Amino acid sequence: MSCSTEIVNGPIPKNFLSDTSKRLDSLLFKDGCLQVLDQLLLPHSFEYIDIRGVEDAFKVIKSMQVRGAPLIATVGCLGLFVELESGKDIEKDGQDFRKQVLKKIEYLISSRPTAVDLRNALNSVIPLLEKEEDLKTLAEKIKKRLLEVYEKETVENRQLVWNAYQEVVSAHPGKEKLKVMTICNTGSLATCSWGTALGAIRALHAEGRLELVYALETRPYNQGIRLTASELLHGGVPFKVITDSMAAWVMKNERIDAVLTGADNVALNGDSANKIGTYMLAVLCKHHGVPFYPVVPRTSINRSRETGDGIIIEERPSNELLQINGQFIGPEKTPVWNPAFDVTPADLITKVLTDFGNFEPKSLKAAVETLDSY
Repeated sequence: MSCSTEIVNGPIPKNFLSDTSKRLDSLLFKDGCLQVLDQLLLPHSFEYIDIRGVEDAFKVIKSMQVRGAPLIATVGCLGLFVELESGKDIEKDGQDFRKQVLKKIEYLISSRPTAVDLRNALNSVIPLLEKEEDLKTLAEKIKKRLLEVYEKETVENRQLVWNAYQEVVSAHPGKEKLKVMTICNTGSLATCSWGTALGAIRALHAEGRLELVYALETRPYNQGIRLTASELLHGGVPFKVITDSMAAWVMKNERIDAVLTGADNVALNGDSANKIGTYMLAVLCKHHGVPFYPVVPRTSINRSRETGDGIIIEERPSNELLQINGQFIGPEKTPVWNPAFDVTPADLITKVLTDFGNFEPKSLKAAVETLDSY
């Protein structure tokens, strides 16, 4: 499970983001028991949901009670783990066991088709199913692999946040404090650690290099105003929420030093699928001369896609656009198109910032090919 990794300007200092007291926890996992924070209730209520198996994991991912590509992958894997631990609905006899595990993997992947982290993590179990071993040994190896997804996320996230922080700071030599912009939620509520883009923003704040964050509200699901605002308030980070449609005017009138976003699916040429509205930001960055950075773990890179043309874009229910807290804000029968993601072409991306280094899109494929298989 070793991999090629570049730590930019390393090694990482031990005190880098070492204080987690102002970080919200997206899940609780102890002694084989899993609970996830119900993000649909934020910011009004902080309640955790028990996950007792695959069906529970599927439901919280599908309903967006859990969201964020790295966190989705972890919850999917741990949901399968706790089911294997309990033996629930799985007959451990011969090929039936293998078939049932494979079926559950396919079911979990279908919960969020655009999130390649989930697919990559669960598909890494499949080679184990193809080995001829006794069932007890096989089950233990599968569980070990599923736990590795959870355990590795913390290590790789720290490397990712450090690399992203180094890139943004080095791109503005001599500037003490920076203004940045972000969309959706990419913090601790989207991962098991500090986050991706928001993790880098939290690092800028912790190191005294952040002046202000402009956080887009992120319609129609409002992850920015509900989740990102909650995290930034909790962490004491200076920010302002703006509507998605205000981004161009802010870039024209404010000194924005960088736009940092996440990505749920990155093709080998650098094309990046992320929350709807991200492509818009990249176009605006090009016009205003602002660096645009997707901040992604290696698990978000889709080795089966040369370009973004083949990335599946999930379409969500119309009620997400027409309703807020169950109340219609427009005519109930209004026709709606509700794609949850868009794809930013590589030529609008300054660099893709990863846990194994920071790369211009044209260099990403060669860098990925140096990595061992996940």
